[in-house]
Amino acid sequence: MEHSNPTPKSRASEIPIYEIPGGIHPEEHKTRSNQADIRSLPLADELVINLKGQAGNRSLPVVKAGDTVLKGQVIAECDGIFSAYQHAPTSGEVIAIENRTIAHPSGLDDLCVVLKPDGKDQWCELSPVTHLEDMDREAVLAQIFEKGVVGLGGASFPSHIKLKQHEGIHTLIINAAECEPYITCDDKLLQEHTKDVLLGAEIISKLYQDIDIIIGIEDNKPQAIDAIKQARQELGLSNIKLGVVPTKYPSGGEKQLIQLLTGKEVPHGKLPADLGLVMHNVGTCYAIQQALTEGKPLVERLVTLTGDNCKEPGNYWIPFGTPVEHLIQATNSETPKRLIMGGPMMGYELPSAEVGIVKATNCIIMSADGELGMDQTALPCIRCGACMDACPASLLPQQLYWHAQADEFDKAEEYDLFDCIECGACAYVCPSHIPLVQHYRYAKSTIRNNRVEKIKAEKARERYEARQERLERVKREKAERHRKAAEARKKAAEEAGKKDPKKAAVQAALARVKAKKEAQQSDTNEADQSKADDNNSEGNN
Repeated sequence: MEHSNPTPKSRASEIPIYEIPGGIHPEEHKTRSNQADIRSLPLADELVINLKGQAGNRSLPVVKAGDTVLKGQVIAECDGIFSAYQHAPTSGEVIAIENRTIAHPSGLDDLCVVLKPDGKDQWCELSPVTHLEDMDREAVLAQIFEKGVVGLGGASFPSHIKLKQHEGIHTLIINAAECEPYITCDDKLLQEHTKDVLLGAEIISKLYQDIDIIIGIEDNKPQAIDAIKQARQELGLSNIKLGVVPTKYPSGGEKQLIQLLTGKEVPHGKLPADLGLVMHNVGTCYAIQQALTEGKPLVERLVTLTGDNCKEPGNYWIPFGTPVEHLIQATNSETPKRLIMGGPMMGYELPSAEVGIVKATNCIIMSADGELGMDQTALPCIRCGACMDACPASLLPQQLYWHAQADEFDKAEEYDLFDCIECGACAYVCPSHIPLVQHYRYAKSTIRNNRVEKIKAEKARERYEARQERLERVKREKAERHRKAAEARKKAAEEAGKKDPKKAAVQAALARVKAKKEAQQSDTNEADQSKADDNNSEGNN
Protein backbone atom coordinates (compact mmCIF):
# COMPACT_ATOMS: atom_id res chain seq x y z
CA MET A 1 0.00 0.00 0.00
CA GLU A 2 1.29 3.50 -0.83
CA HIS A 3 0.27 6.99 0.23
CA SER A 4 0.00 9.23 -2.81
CA ASN A 5 0.28 12.54 -0.97
CA PRO A 6 3.52 13.05 0.95
CA THR A 7 3.75 15.75 3.60
CA PRO A 8 6.02 18.75 3.05
CA LYS A 9 9.70 17.98 3.51
CA SER A 10 11.05 18.21 7.02
CA ARG A 11 14.15 20.25 7.79
CA ALA A 12 16.88 19.46 5.24
CA SER A 13 15.09 16.39 3.91
CA GLU A 14 16.15 15.50 0.38
CA ILE A 15 13.23 13.16 -0.31
CA PRO A 16 9.46 13.40 0.26
CA ILE A 17 8.33 12.41 3.74
CA TYR A 18 5.04 10.56 4.26
CA GLU A 19 2.83 10.20 7.31
CA ILE A 20 2.31 7.30 9.67
CA PRO A 21 -0.74 6.64 11.84
CA GLY A 22 -0.67 7.12 15.57
CA GLY A 23 2.50 7.90 17.45
CA ILE A 24 3.19 10.03 20.52
CA HIS A 25 5.51 12.80 21.69
CA PRO A 26 7.00 11.78 25.06
CA GLU A 27 9.49 14.04 26.80
CA GLU A 28 12.85 13.33 25.18
CA HIS A 29 15.40 13.57 28.04
CA LYS A 30 18.18 13.46 25.43
CA THR A 31 20.14 16.61 26.31
CA ARG A 32 21.49 15.04 29.49
CA SER A 33 23.60 12.53 27.55
CA ASN A 34 24.28 14.12 24.15
CA GLN A 35 26.26 17.16 25.31
CA ALA A 36 29.56 15.46 26.23
CA ASP A 37 31.97 13.78 23.82
CA ILE A 38 32.13 10.00 23.57
CA ARG A 39 34.28 8.55 26.37
CA SER A 40 35.63 5.26 27.68
CA LEU A 41 35.63 3.86 31.22
CA PRO A 42 38.24 1.79 33.08
CA LEU A 43 37.95 -1.94 32.52
CA ALA A 44 35.95 -3.90 35.05
CA ASP A 45 37.69 -6.47 37.25
CA GLU A 46 35.57 -9.18 35.64
CA LEU A 47 33.66 -9.47 32.38
CA VAL A 48 30.63 -11.78 32.16
CA ILE A 49 30.01 -12.54 28.47
CA ASN A 50 26.56 -14.03 27.91
CA LEU A 51 26.71 -16.66 25.14
CA LYS A 52 23.03 -15.98 24.33
CA GLY A 53 23.62 -12.25 24.13
CA GLN A 54 22.15 -11.90 20.62
CA ALA A 55 19.18 -13.16 18.64
CA GLY A 56 19.39 -16.76 17.47
CA ASN A 57 21.07 -19.83 18.89
CA ARG A 58 23.44 -19.73 21.85
CA SER A 59 27.12 -19.55 20.88
CA LEU A 60 29.28 -22.57 21.78
CA PRO A 61 32.38 -21.90 23.93
CA VAL A 62 35.73 -22.88 22.41
CA VAL A 63 37.79 -21.90 25.45
CA LYS A 64 37.99 -23.39 28.92
CA ALA A 65 38.77 -22.12 32.40
CA GLY A 66 42.45 -21.28 32.71
CA ASP A 67 42.92 -20.27 29.07
CA THR A 68 44.66 -17.00 28.29
CA VAL A 69 43.06 -15.00 25.48
CA LEU A 70 43.82 -11.84 23.52
CA LYS A 71 41.37 -9.09 22.65
CA GLY A 72 39.38 -10.08 19.58
CA GLN A 73 40.14 -13.80 19.90
CA VAL A 74 37.21 -16.15 19.28
CA ILE A 75 35.90 -17.48 22.59
CA ALA A 76 32.63 -18.96 21.28
CA GLU A 77 31.71 -20.14 17.81
CA CYS A 78 28.33 -20.01 16.16
CA ASP A 79 25.81 -22.82 16.52
CA GLY A 80 24.49 -23.00 12.98
CA ILE A 81 23.88 -20.12 10.62
CA PHE A 82 21.36 -18.43 12.94
CA SER A 83 23.94 -17.61 15.55
CA ALA A 84 26.98 -15.37 16.02
CA TYR A 85 30.62 -15.66 17.00
CA GLN A 86 31.70 -14.20 20.33
CA HIS A 87 35.13 -12.64 20.78
CA ALA A 88 37.14 -11.68 23.85
CA PRO A 89 36.37 -8.02 24.71
CA THR A 90 39.89 -7.62 26.13
CA SER A 91 42.98 -9.69 26.89
CA GLY A 92 43.08 -11.76 30.05
CA GLU A 93 42.31 -15.15 31.59
CA VAL A 94 39.12 -17.20 31.33
CA ILE A 95 38.37 -17.95 34.97
CA ALA A 96 35.03 -19.76 34.54
CA ILE A 97 32.41 -20.97 32.10
CA GLU A 98 29.27 -21.20 34.16
CA ASN A 99 25.68 -20.06 34.56
CA ARG A 100 25.25 -16.46 35.63
CA THR A 101 22.27 -14.11 35.81
CA ILE A 102 21.80 -12.58 32.37
CA ALA A 103 20.31 -9.38 30.97
CA HIS A 104 16.72 -10.58 30.69
CA PRO A 105 13.54 -9.51 32.52
CA SER A 106 13.01 -13.11 33.68
CA GLY A 107 16.10 -13.01 35.89
CA LEU A 108 17.09 -16.47 34.66
CA ASP A 109 20.64 -17.81 34.49
CA ASP A 110 22.42 -18.81 31.30
CA LEU A 111 25.84 -19.96 30.23
CA CYS A 112 28.49 -17.23 30.36
CA VAL A 113 32.24 -16.96 29.82
CA VAL A 114 33.80 -15.14 32.78
CA LEU A 115 36.98 -13.26 31.81
CA LYS A 116 39.46 -11.60 34.15
CA PRO A 117 41.21 -8.74 32.28
CA ASP A 118 44.99 -8.50 32.53
CA GLY A 119 44.94 -4.72 32.03
CA LYS A 120 47.00 -4.84 28.80
CA ASP A 121 44.01 -4.77 26.44
CA GLN A 122 46.21 -6.46 23.84
CA TRP A 123 44.68 -7.25 20.45
CA CYS A 124 45.13 -10.54 18.69
CA GLU A 125 46.50 -10.42 15.15
CA LEU A 126 44.02 -8.56 12.96
CA SER A 127 43.47 -9.10 9.25
CA PRO A 128 41.94 -6.00 7.65
CA VAL A 129 40.74 -6.21 4.07
CA THR A 130 43.11 -4.33 1.77
CA HIS A 131 41.29 -4.71 -1.55
CA LEU A 132 37.61 -4.67 -0.73
CA GLU A 133 36.68 -4.02 -4.35
CA ASP A 134 38.23 -7.37 -5.33
CA MET A 135 36.18 -9.41 -2.84
CA ASP A 136 33.09 -11.24 -4.01
CA ARG A 137 29.79 -11.07 -2.18
CA GLU A 138 30.21 -14.33 -0.26
CA ALA A 139 33.65 -13.30 0.99
CA VAL A 140 32.29 -10.01 2.38
CA LEU A 141 29.38 -11.81 4.08
CA ALA A 142 31.84 -14.33 5.54
CA GLN A 143 33.89 -11.49 7.07
CA ILE A 144 30.76 -9.95 8.62
CA PHE A 145 29.74 -13.38 9.94
CA GLU A 146 33.14 -14.29 11.38
CA LYS A 147 33.55 -10.89 13.07
CA GLY A 148 30.34 -11.48 15.05
CA VAL A 149 28.47 -8.48 13.65
CA VAL A 150 24.79 -8.32 14.57
CA GLY A 151 22.18 -5.59 14.30
CA LEU A 152 22.94 -2.94 16.92
CA GLY A 153 19.60 -1.20 16.79
CA GLY A 154 18.23 -3.42 19.55
CA ALA A 155 17.16 -6.73 17.97
CA SER A 156 20.78 -8.02 17.56
CA PHE A 157 19.75 -10.19 14.58
CA PRO A 158 22.86 -11.68 12.86
CA SER A 159 23.70 -9.20 10.07
CA HIS A 160 24.93 -11.75 7.54
CA ILE A 161 21.47 -13.34 7.44
CA LYS A 162 19.75 -10.02 6.80
CA LEU A 163 22.21 -9.31 3.99
CA LYS A 164 21.88 -12.77 2.44
CA GLN A 165 19.01 -11.95 0.11
CA HIS A 166 20.09 -9.64 -2.69
CA GLU A 167 17.78 -10.28 -5.63
CA GLY A 168 15.12 -7.60 -5.98
CA ILE A 169 16.66 -5.28 -3.36
CA HIS A 170 16.74 -1.70 -4.65
CA THR A 171 16.92 0.49 -1.52
CA LEU A 172 19.15 0.45 1.56
CA ILE A 173 17.79 2.44 4.51
CA ILE A 174 20.15 3.43 7.30
CA ASN A 175 18.12 3.85 10.49
CA ALA A 176 19.38 6.89 12.40
CA ALA A 177 15.99 7.97 13.76
CA GLU A 178 16.69 6.97 17.38
CA CYS A 179 13.21 8.02 18.39
CA GLU A 180 13.06 6.58 21.91
CA PRO A 181 13.57 8.97 24.85
CA TYR A 182 16.90 9.06 26.75
CA ILE A 183 18.92 7.19 24.05
CA THR A 184 21.54 9.22 22.14
CA CYS A 185 24.27 6.73 21.17
CA ASP A 186 23.39 6.76 17.45
CA ASP A 187 23.27 10.56 17.44
CA LYS A 188 26.75 10.85 18.97
CA LEU A 189 28.16 8.09 16.77
CA LEU A 190 27.03 10.01 13.71
CA GLN A 191 28.46 13.26 15.05
CA GLU A 192 31.91 11.87 15.87
CA HIS A 193 32.35 8.92 13.48
CA THR A 194 30.35 10.09 10.48
CA LYS A 195 32.78 8.94 7.80
CA ASP A 196 33.11 5.46 9.30
CA VAL A 197 29.30 5.06 9.36
CA LEU A 198 28.95 6.24 5.75
CA LEU A 199 31.77 3.95 4.61
CA GLY A 200 30.00 1.07 6.35
CA ALA A 201 26.83 1.92 4.46
CA GLU A 202 28.86 2.04 1.24
CA ILE A 203 30.29 -1.44 1.97
CA ILE A 204 26.77 -2.78 2.45
CA SER A 205 25.62 -1.16 -0.81
CA LYS A 206 28.37 -2.98 -2.74
CA LEU A 207 26.57 -6.25 -1.92
CA TYR A 208 23.74 -5.20 -4.22
CA GLN A 209 23.24 -3.95 -7.76
CA ASP A 210 22.13 -0.35 -8.48
CA ILE A 211 20.92 0.34 -4.96
CA ASP A 212 19.75 3.65 -3.50
CA ILE A 213 20.86 4.64 0.01
CA ILE A 214 18.66 6.69 2.32
CA ILE A 215 19.61 7.78 5.83
CA GLY A 216 16.43 8.18 7.88
CA ILE A 217 16.94 10.59 10.78
CA GLU A 218 14.66 12.64 13.03
CA ASP A 219 14.83 16.42 12.74
CA ASN A 220 15.90 16.79 16.39
CA LYS A 221 19.50 15.87 15.48
CA PRO A 222 20.79 18.95 13.59
CA GLN A 223 24.46 18.35 14.43
CA ALA A 224 24.35 14.80 13.09
CA ILE A 225 22.53 15.99 9.95
CA ASP A 226 25.22 18.61 9.29
CA ALA A 227 27.98 16.05 9.95
CA ILE A 228 26.43 13.64 7.41
CA LYS A 229 26.27 16.35 4.73
CA GLN A 230 29.88 17.35 5.28
CA ALA A 231 31.25 13.78 5.37
CA ARG A 232 29.21 12.81 2.32
CA GLN A 233 30.72 15.67 0.36
CA GLU A 234 34.27 14.91 1.51
CA LEU A 235 33.91 11.21 0.62
CA GLY A 236 32.16 11.90 -2.67
CA LEU A 237 29.19 9.69 -1.78
CA SER A 238 26.52 11.50 -3.77
CA ASN A 239 24.39 8.33 -3.88
CA ILE A 240 23.43 8.77 -0.21
CA LYS A 241 20.21 10.73 0.36
CA LEU A 242 18.95 12.26 3.59
CA GLY A 243 15.41 11.56 4.72
CA VAL A 244 14.72 13.87 7.66
CA VAL A 245 11.50 12.86 9.41
CA PRO A 246 9.51 14.75 12.05
CA THR A 247 10.30 13.93 15.65
CA LYS A 248 7.65 11.48 16.71
CA TYR A 249 7.73 8.17 18.55
CA PRO A 250 8.04 5.44 17.20
CA SER A 251 9.32 6.81 13.88
CA GLY A 252 12.43 4.64 14.29
CA GLY A 253 10.49 1.38 14.13
CA GLU A 254 11.49 -0.55 11.01
CA LYS A 255 8.04 -0.60 9.41
CA GLN A 256 7.26 2.96 10.51
CA LEU A 257 10.48 4.43 9.10
CA ILE A 258 9.93 2.59 5.81
CA GLN A 259 6.45 4.09 5.61
CA LEU A 260 7.77 7.57 6.40
CA LEU A 261 10.53 7.43 3.79
CA THR A 262 8.84 5.51 0.97
CA GLY A 263 5.10 5.68 1.59
CA LYS A 264 4.98 1.87 1.45
CA GLU A 265 3.53 -0.37 4.14
CA VAL A 266 5.09 -3.77 4.81
CA PRO A 267 2.15 -6.20 4.44
CA HIS A 268 1.08 -8.51 7.25
CA GLY A 269 3.38 -11.51 7.47
CA LYS A 270 5.90 -10.01 5.04
CA LEU A 271 9.41 -8.57 5.42
CA PRO A 272 10.92 -5.33 4.06
CA ALA A 273 12.89 -7.46 1.59
CA ASP A 274 9.58 -8.41 -0.03
CA LEU A 275 9.28 -4.73 -0.99
CA GLY A 276 12.88 -4.53 -2.21
CA LEU A 277 14.09 -2.82 0.97
CA VAL A 278 16.77 -3.63 3.53
CA MET A 279 17.42 -1.62 6.70
CA HIS A 280 20.42 -1.40 9.02
CA ASN A 281 21.19 0.70 12.07
CA VAL A 282 24.03 3.26 12.06
CA GLY A 283 25.85 1.25 14.74
CA THR A 284 25.72 -1.82 12.50
CA CYS A 285 27.22 0.20 9.62
CA TYR A 286 30.06 1.30 11.90
CA ALA A 287 30.67 -2.28 13.08
CA ILE A 288 30.80 -3.54 9.47
CA GLN A 289 33.28 -0.83 8.54
CA GLN A 290 35.48 -1.74 11.51
CA ALA A 291 35.22 -5.46 10.70
CA LEU A 292 36.42 -5.10 7.11
CA THR A 293 38.70 -2.06 6.92
CA GLU A 294 40.21 -2.47 10.41
CA GLY A 295 39.79 -6.24 10.79
CA LYS A 296 38.25 -5.75 14.24
CA PRO A 297 35.54 -8.12 15.46
CA LEU A 298 32.59 -6.75 17.41
CA VAL A 299 33.83 -6.65 21.03
CA GLU A 300 32.27 -3.39 22.30
CA ARG A 301 29.54 -0.93 21.50
CA LEU A 302 28.50 2.64 22.23
CA VAL A 303 26.08 2.75 25.18
CA THR A 304 24.11 5.70 26.56
CA LEU A 305 24.38 5.96 30.35
CA THR A 306 21.70 8.27 31.71
CA GLY A 307 18.91 8.73 34.25
CA ASP A 308 18.44 10.96 37.29
CA ASN A 309 20.79 8.85 39.42
CA CYS A 310 23.58 8.82 36.80
CA LYS A 311 26.08 11.47 37.85
CA GLU A 312 28.15 11.44 34.65
CA PRO A 313 25.61 10.87 31.87
CA GLY A 314 26.94 10.45 28.37
CA ASN A 315 27.87 7.89 25.73
CA TYR A 316 30.65 5.42 26.45
CA TRP A 317 32.46 2.64 24.60
CA ILE A 318 31.59 -0.38 26.74
CA PRO A 319 33.19 -3.84 26.24
CA PHE A 320 30.65 -6.66 26.15
CA GLY A 321 30.31 -8.46 29.45
CA THR A 322 30.95 -5.35 31.55
CA PRO A 323 28.75 -5.66 34.66
CA VAL A 324 26.24 -2.83 35.08
CA GLU A 325 27.35 -2.36 38.69
CA HIS A 326 30.79 -1.40 37.36
CA LEU A 327 29.16 1.30 35.20
CA ILE A 328 27.38 2.68 38.27
CA GLN A 329 30.63 2.85 40.22
CA ALA A 330 32.75 4.18 37.33
CA THR A 331 30.35 7.10 36.77
CA ASN A 332 30.15 7.87 40.52
CA SER A 333 26.41 7.33 40.35
CA GLU A 334 23.95 6.76 43.14
CA THR A 335 22.31 3.39 43.62
CA PRO A 336 19.38 3.56 41.19
CA LYS A 337 15.78 2.85 42.11
CA ARG A 338 15.54 0.81 38.92
CA LEU A 339 17.97 -0.20 36.21
CA ILE A 340 16.46 -0.15 32.74
CA MET A 341 18.31 -1.72 29.81
CA GLY A 342 17.16 0.02 26.64
CA GLY A 343 14.80 2.97 26.57
CA PRO A 344 11.84 3.70 28.86
CA MET A 345 9.34 2.62 26.20
CA MET A 346 10.74 -0.69 24.92
CA GLY A 347 13.43 -1.49 27.47
CA TYR A 348 13.07 -3.69 30.54
CA GLU A 349 14.07 -3.64 34.17
CA LEU A 350 17.22 -5.60 34.96
CA PRO A 351 16.96 -8.25 37.68
CA SER A 352 20.40 -7.42 39.04
CA ALA A 353 23.27 -4.96 38.62
CA GLU A 354 25.62 -7.93 38.20
CA VAL A 355 24.48 -8.70 34.63
CA GLY A 356 26.86 -7.98 31.79
CA ILE A 357 26.38 -5.68 28.80
CA VAL A 358 25.34 -7.57 25.64
CA LYS A 359 25.34 -6.70 21.94
CA ALA A 360 21.73 -5.48 22.14
CA THR A 361 22.45 -2.97 24.94
CA ASN A 362 22.12 0.58 23.62
CA CYS A 363 21.21 2.32 26.87
CA ILE A 364 21.28 1.94 30.65
CA ILE A 365 18.89 4.17 32.59
CA MET A 366 19.82 4.61 36.26
CA SER A 367 16.45 5.88 37.41
CA ALA A 368 15.58 7.71 40.59
CA ASP A 369 12.46 7.09 42.64
CA GLY A 370 9.38 8.04 40.61
CA GLU A 371 11.36 9.04 37.52
CA LEU A 372 9.80 6.62 35.05
CA GLY A 373 6.31 6.44 36.51
CA MET A 374 6.45 2.65 36.85
CA ASP A 375 4.89 2.56 40.33
CA GLN A 376 1.42 3.67 39.27
CA THR A 377 -1.43 1.26 40.04
CA ALA A 378 -3.32 -0.13 37.06
CA LEU A 379 -7.03 0.72 37.03
CA PRO A 380 -9.89 -0.81 35.01
CA CYS A 381 -10.09 0.06 31.33
CA ILE A 382 -12.50 2.98 30.67
CA ARG A 383 -12.71 2.28 26.90
CA CYS A 384 -11.55 5.75 25.96
CA GLY A 385 -9.88 4.63 22.72
CA ALA A 386 -6.69 6.64 23.31
CA CYS A 387 -4.59 3.51 22.80
CA MET A 388 -6.13 2.96 19.37
CA ASP A 389 -5.34 6.53 18.31
CA ALA A 390 -1.71 6.17 19.44
CA CYS A 391 -1.01 2.79 17.81
CA PRO A 392 1.42 3.23 14.88
CA ALA A 393 0.45 -0.19 13.48
CA SER A 394 -3.28 0.72 13.26
CA LEU A 395 -4.23 -2.13 15.62
CA LEU A 396 -6.97 -2.31 18.26
CA PRO A 397 -4.98 -2.46 21.52
CA GLN A 398 -8.09 -2.58 23.69
CA GLN A 399 -9.40 -5.75 22.04
CA LEU A 400 -5.94 -7.30 22.09
CA TYR A 401 -5.71 -6.58 25.82
CA TRP A 402 -9.08 -8.21 26.57
CA HIS A 403 -8.30 -11.35 24.59
CA ALA A 404 -4.78 -11.66 26.02
CA GLN A 405 -6.10 -11.21 29.54
CA ALA A 406 -8.73 -13.90 28.97
CA ASP A 407 -6.22 -16.29 27.32
CA GLU A 408 -8.27 -16.14 24.13
CA PHE A 409 -5.18 -16.42 21.97
CA ASP A 410 -6.95 -17.41 18.75
CA LYS A 411 -9.00 -14.24 18.89
CA ALA A 412 -5.90 -12.17 19.71
CA GLU A 413 -4.24 -13.53 16.58
CA GLU A 414 -7.34 -12.62 14.58
CA TYR A 415 -6.72 -9.03 15.68
CA ASP A 416 -3.15 -9.24 14.26
CA LEU A 417 -1.37 -9.60 17.60
CA PHE A 418 1.94 -10.36 15.91
CA ASP A 419 1.84 -7.05 13.99
CA CYS A 420 2.32 -5.31 17.34
CA ILE A 421 5.87 -3.88 17.54
CA GLU A 422 5.64 -3.54 21.35
CA CYS A 423 6.55 0.16 21.15
CA GLY A 424 4.56 0.98 24.29
CA ALA A 425 2.73 3.97 22.80
CA CYS A 426 -0.62 2.51 23.86
CA ALA A 427 0.49 2.04 27.47
CA TYR A 428 2.00 5.55 27.53
CA VAL A 429 -1.32 7.24 26.73
CA CYS A 430 -3.51 4.88 28.80
CA PRO A 431 -5.21 6.95 31.56
CA SER A 432 -5.72 3.74 33.56
CA HIS A 433 -1.97 2.96 33.50
CA ILE A 434 -2.60 -0.58 32.23
CA PRO A 435 0.69 -2.30 31.26
CA LEU A 436 -0.71 -3.25 27.85
CA VAL A 437 2.55 -4.36 26.27
CA GLN A 438 3.17 -6.88 29.05
CA HIS A 439 -0.14 -8.54 28.19
CA TYR A 440 0.78 -8.65 24.50
CA ARG A 441 4.18 -10.15 25.26
CA TYR A 442 2.55 -12.75 27.47
CA ALA A 443 0.12 -13.69 24.71
CA LYS A 444 2.85 -13.86 22.06
CA SER A 445 5.16 -16.02 24.17
CA THR A 446 2.31 -18.36 25.14
CA ILE A 447 1.28 -18.77 21.50
CA ARG A 448 4.87 -19.50 20.48
CA ASN A 449 5.26 -22.03 23.31
CA ASN A 450 1.98 -23.69 22.37
CA ARG A 451 3.17 -24.03 18.79
CA VAL A 452 6.41 -25.65 19.95
CA GLU A 453 4.51 -28.05 22.21
CA LYS A 454 2.13 -28.88 19.37
CA ILE A 455 5.08 -29.73 17.12
CA LYS A 456 6.60 -31.89 19.87
CA ALA A 457 3.30 -33.67 20.43
CA GLU A 458 2.91 -34.30 16.71
CA LYS A 459 6.42 -35.76 16.52
CA ALA A 460 5.73 -37.93 19.58
CA ARG A 461 2.51 -39.18 17.97
CA GLU A 462 4.39 -40.02 14.77
CA ARG A 463 7.04 -41.90 16.76
CA TYR A 464 4.37 -43.80 18.70
CA GLU A 465 2.47 -44.78 15.57
CA ALA A 466 5.70 -45.86 13.86
CA ARG A 467 6.62 -47.96 16.90
CA GLN A 468 3.18 -49.57 17.02
CA GLU A 469 3.34 -50.36 13.32
CA ARG A 470 6.81 -51.89 13.76
CA LEU A 471 5.63 -54.02 16.70
CA GLU A 472 2.67 -55.27 14.68
CA ARG A 473 4.98 -56.05 11.77
CA VAL A 474 7.36 -57.95 14.03
CA LYS A 475 4.42 -59.83 15.52
CA ARG A 476 3.16 -60.82 12.07
CA GLU A 477 6.63 -61.85 10.92
CA LYS A 478 7.11 -63.91 14.10
CA ALA A 479 3.78 -65.70 13.61
CA GLU A 480 4.68 -66.38 9.99
CA ARG A 481 8.07 -67.82 11.00
CA HIS A 482 6.41 -70.07 13.57
CA ARG A 483 3.86 -71.25 11.01
CA LYS A 484 6.54 -72.07 8.45
CA ALA A 485 8.67 -73.79 11.10
CA ALA A 486 5.70 -75.90 12.21
CA GLU A 487 4.96 -76.87 8.63
CA ALA A 488 8.61 -77.76 8.07
CA ARG A 489 8.68 -79.87 11.24
CA LYS A 490 5.49 -81.61 10.27
CA LYS A 491 6.78 -82.31 6.79
CA ALA A 492 10.14 -83.53 8.11
CA ALA A 493 8.41 -85.76 10.66
CA GLU A 494 6.15 -87.25 8.06
CA GLU A 495 9.06 -88.02 5.75
CA ALA A 496 11.25 -89.36 8.58
CA GLY A 497 8.38 -91.39 10.07
CA LYS A 498 8.07 -93.30 6.93
CA LYS A 499 11.76 -94.27 7.14
CA ASP A 500 12.67 -94.37 10.87
CA PRO A 501 10.11 -93.49 13.61
CA LYS A 502 12.80 -93.11 16.33
CA LYS A 503 14.96 -90.81 14.21
CA ALA A 504 11.86 -88.79 13.36
CA ALA A 505 11.12 -88.21 17.06
CA VAL A 506 14.71 -86.99 17.67
CA GLN A 507 14.61 -84.64 14.69
CA ALA A 508 11.26 -83.27 15.79
CA ALA A 509 12.68 -82.56 19.28
CA LEU A 510 15.73 -80.81 17.81
CA ALA A 511 13.51 -78.74 15.56
CA ARG A 512 11.42 -77.66 18.55
CA VAL A 513 14.55 -76.62 20.49
CA LYS A 514 15.81 -74.64 17.50
CA ALA A 515 12.47 -72.93 17.04
CA LYS A 516 12.36 -72.04 20.74
CA LYS A 517 15.83 -70.43 20.59
CA GLU A 518 14.88 -68.42 17.53
CA ALA A 519 11.72 -67.20 19.27
CA GLN A 520 13.70 -66.20 22.39
CA GLN A 521 16.25 -64.30 20.26
CA SER A 522 13.46 -62.52 18.41
CA ASP A 523 11.84 -61.51 21.72
CA THR A 524 15.20 -60.19 23.02
CA ASN A 525 15.77 -58.10 19.87
CA GLU A 526 12.25 -56.74 20.10
CA ALA A 527 12.74 -55.74 23.76
CA ASP A 528 16.06 -53.99 22.96
CA GLN A 529 14.46 -52.06 20.11
CA SER A 530 11.50 -51.03 22.29
CA LYS A 531 13.86 -49.81 25.01
CA ALA A 532 15.84 -47.81 22.45
CA ASP A 533 12.63 -46.26 21.12
CA ASP A 534 11.56 -45.29 24.64
CA ASN A 535 14.95 -43.71 25.36
CA ASN A 536 14.85 -41.74 22.12
CA SER A 537 11.35 -40.56 22.87
CA GLU A 538 12.37 -39.37 26.34
CA GLY A 539 15.44 -37.62 24.94
CA ASN A 540 13.44 -35.79 22.30
CA ASN A 541 10.86 -34.68 24.79
